[in-house]
Amino acid sequence: MKKLVTAFTTVAIVSSASYAIAQNQLETTLDLVVRGMMDDGTDVSYGERIIGGDGSIKYTDLVIAAPDGEFSMSLDWLKGVPSGSDVTFTVSDTIDFSGQAEGVEFSFEIQSSALELTTNGLLREAMSTEDVTVTFSADKFIVDGGDPQSDVLRKLFIDLGEVDFNLLVSTEEMYVEGGFDAEKMDVAYDYTFEGQSQDVEQTTGATTLSFEFDIPEDEEDALGYLDGSKSGVFKMNSGASEFVTSMVADGVAVEMEGTSGEGSILLEIVDGNITYDVNADGFDMVVTPGAGMPIPPVEIGMGEMAVKLVIPAGAADAPAEMVIDILFADLVIGEGLWSMIDPNQTISRDPAQLDIDIEALVQLDAMAAVGGGDPTSAATIYSLDINQILLSLAGASIQVDGAATFDNSGPIPMPLGSVNIDMRGISTLANKLVTLGLLDQMQAGMAMGMMMAFGKPGAEADQFISEITFSEDGILANGQPIR
Repeated sequence: MKKLVTAFTTVAIVSSASYAIAQNQLETTLDLVVRGMMDDGTDVSYGERIIGGDGSIKYTDLVIAAPDGEFSMSLDWLKGVPSGSDVTFTVSDTIDFSGQAEGVEFSFEIQSSALELTTNGLLREAMSTEDVTVTFSADKFIVDGGDPQSDVLRKLFIDLGEVDFNLLVSTEEMYVEGGFDAEKMDVAYDYTFEGQSQDVEQTTGATTLSFEFDIPEDEEDALGYLDGSKSGVFKMNSGASEFVTSMVADGVAVEMEGTSGEGSILLEIVDGNITYDVNADGFDMVVTPGAGMPIPPVEIGMGEMAVKLVIPAGAADAPAEMVIDILFADLVIGEGLWSMIDPNQTISRDPAQLDIDIEALVQLDAMAAVGGGDPTSAATIYSLDINQILLSLAGASIQVDGAATFDNSGPIPMPLGSVNIDMRGISTLANKLVTLGLLDQMQAGMAMGMMMAFGKPGAEADQFISEITFSEDGILANGQPIR
C-alpha cells in the first residue's frame, strides 16, 4: 500500500505553495498532481481530458494503478470545478478498487449518488487564508465487495445512506474541527484469516460525530492537554442496532445475535479536566455455542449502561472535583445458563445492578507525574463523598454511603469521617451457594463471621448494618475499636 500512501501524499503536497504558487489554474495544479504520481511510479491513464470554459477539468475512463498491482482504482469520470479559492470534485456513481495487501487479493466498488468533495486547499487563492476546509457529501454511499468464492474475503458491505463530512484545519490558530453525519451504518463482512473466520451482519441507525482539538507543535507541546493550555473534544452518537454474528476460532464455533439501544460517547480535555462519559440504552443478546459444546444458548441483557469519569489532571494549583459515576442497570442472564448451576431455581433471578457514585476533592499535578516526579506527591485528596455504592445480585445486596475529609499533614493521608454499610440477603445467598456446591462451607463460615463481627443485625431478616468511623483515636465499627 506504499504506492497508495505516496499518491495521496502527493495530493497533499500539491496544496502547498511550492506546487501551486506558480499557477492559479486548476488545469496546471492537476497536471502537477498527475506528474507527481507518475514520477513516483504510479500509472495514471484516461480516455479524455476535457477543459471547460469555466476552468473545469474532466477526466474520462480514469485509471490509477500502482505498478506492482498493490492498488488500482478506476472510474468512468472525475470532474473538478473551480470557484474562487474552492474546487468542487464530482465523480461517476461507481468507483472500482482492486489490489492486494499482505498477499491477499481484494476488490470492491464504491456506489454513490451526488457525491461532492469541496476544498479550498488546492489552488493558489487558498494561500491567502490560514484555514483549509474540506467538505464531503453524498445522497448515498455504499461500499460493496468481496468474492463469495474467496478463501479469505468473501464479503464486504458498508451502507452509510446519506453522508456529510466537514473539516477545518487552521494553521494560524493551530486547531482542527470537523464533523461527520451518516443516515445509517449497515455493515456486513465475511472473512477467514489465519485460521479464524467471522461472518457479521449489523444495522445501526443514524450516527453522528464531531471533534475539535488543538494541534501540538511537538511531543512536549502535547503535554499542554494536561496543564490546560490545550483542549480537545470528541463526541459521538449512534442509533439503535441489530446484529447477527458467527465466528470460528481454533475449531470452536459461536453464534451471536441481538439488539442494542442508542448510545453516546464524550471524550473531553478542557482546562486540564479529562471527562469520559459513555451512555447506552442497553442490549439483549443470545450467544449460541457450536455443535459439540455442552453449553445451552445463553441469553444476556442489560437495561442501561453509563460510565462517567471526571479527572482534574490540571488541578496543580488548587483542589478540584473528581467524579466516578458507573451504572450497570437491570443485568439479566437467561435460564439456559442459570439451569446449569441452579436447576431448581433456588437462587433469585432478579436483575443485577451496579451503581457507583463517588465524588472527591483532589489536587493533581499530572505534569509532575509525567515528568518523572514522585507519583505520591503528585496527588493529594482533601475529601471523599460516597454518595452510593450499590451491588445487588441474586437476591442479595450491599449498599455503601458515607463521607470523609483527609488530614494530609503526615506521610499518609488520614481519613476523618464515616462509612455506612447495609448488607441484605448475604447469608441466605451464601447458604444456597454452599448447598449447590459453588461455595466451600468453611469459606462461607469465615465470610459470615466477619460480617457479624463488624456488623449488627438490622430491622429486616438477614440484614446486617455497620458504621465504620475514622477518627483521630482510630477506626471504629459500630462504636467498637477495630484491632
